[in-house]
Amino acid sequence: MKGWHRYAITLVAGVAAGLGMAWALTGGGLRGGQIVNGPWTTSLGYGTKATDPLTRAAVARAGLLALPARETVYWSAEKDGAGAPLDGDCRYRLSGRPLDARWWSVTLYDTGGYLVANEAGIWSVNGANVALDGKGEWHVAIAPDKPGGDAWLPGTRGRKFHLTLRMYNPGDGFRADPAQAALPHIVKEGC
Repeated sequence: MKGWHRYAITLVAGVAAGLGMAWALTGGGLRGGQIVNGPWTTSLGYGTKATDPLTRAAVARAGLLALPARETVYWSAEKDGAGAPLDGDCRYRLSGRPLDARWWSVTLYDTGGYLVANEAGIWSVNGANVALDGKGEWHVAIAPDKPGGDAWLPGTRGRKFHLTLRMYNPGDGFRADPAQAALPHIVKEGC
């Protein structure tokens, strides 16, 4: 084998290995942020030049047009409040009080970061479309079948999922200590 063949093969192998590693490292989407609040994680560096290159690459790969934290905070949950992975075969209760933000939404994604196809055409709930009960709390059911009463996010049987909570224009109280902010609870009710 000629010398230049070895260099070419080594170069191609190196590029392939590098691209493979980059793809694997950035495939986690927005999970695993530096701030943890119950099952939710975030990084206040999304959408800024100040964040590390790996996080910036993960944000780009996830297709998120991230805004800086003063405008939007992106939380991700891949586990329920007890620490079990979110499972489309199970029923969950997502609940909380109005969040300290001008507007908020919770969206259900598959583990690859894509919206989950469902016949109802529902992928997200937000502060404008969930009603408050007599205690000033909102409740959303996450389940494969539509329950009565609560707002509903359809899960898909046989598929794990994660949730993304977006808080637009978070308030000063929230920004003072995001790790202690009142975020939605995720409680498994059964499978």
